[in-house]
Amino acid sequence: MRISRWLLLCLGIVGGFGAAFGFIVYVANGMVVGDLIGLTGHAHDITVAQHRSSIGLLAGVLLQCSAAGALFGYMKREDGYSAGRILSAVLTSCVVTTLCGLAILLSIRALR
Repeated sequence: MRISRWLLLCLGIVGGFGAAFGFIVYVANGMVVGDLIGLTGHAHDITVAQHRSSIGLLAGVLLQCSAAGALFGYMKREDGYSAGRILSAVLTSCVVTTLCGLAILLSIRALR
């Protein structure tokens, strides 16, 4: 079954947005943990924030891999499964995720 190229591109971009959001959640909850460490009576809050942070990191990594896979499928198929094609898909997914993260942060800043 072949998936159309535009759908793979859209899935790569949506995966990039999801990965960027997951990494933002990871960083934000890490900052919460850093603020709560040392305060008395907040052990449960620290545990919850650390759990949410690890879930955000896991979601970011899995969505980053899915974005790389979608962009790998989007690229030309004449070259086969060469290392250059895989490397370019991974680097392109990193660029897409970075741009999506910047778009998310700029939109949050504009709405604030």
